[in-house]
Amino acid sequence: MSIKFTKLGSILLITAVSSFFGLQAQAQSRPQEQEQVQNLSTVEVFEKAFFRHSGNAFQNGTIISNMNTILGFNLFPENQINKDARLVNMLYRDVLQTQAESAVPIRSRNLANPYNTSLKENPDYIGY
Repeated sequence: MSIKFTKLGSILLITAVSSFFGLQAQAQSRPQEQEQVQNLSTVEVFEKAFFRHSGNAFQNGTIISNMNTILGFNLFPENQINKDARLVNMLYRDVLQTQAESAVPIRSRNLANPYNTSLKENPDYIGY
């Protein structure tokens, strides 16, 4: 049993196949930039871990990522999100462990308080 393609069908097939092999321009980085050690803040590290496998909305808008959603050749989106969640959880536990082991106590400023007295100092307050 043979499959007969119409002219329109064969043109669509060729167009679809050729779109998968499109070339993308990528900027080359300088060797000096690669040798520098990256000093990232904790927020940036969490962000990188959060988008590590699943990517952001701009990365997920490509044809390849749409095909991945359907076919799952680079994990299905649910599994990618699951891997990101595990990575963020491990990073979170590591940061908490590092903070707990540090000799310097973590201090934060008190919240701004618009009151200059407490209720206990007020003579009109009747405590129950």
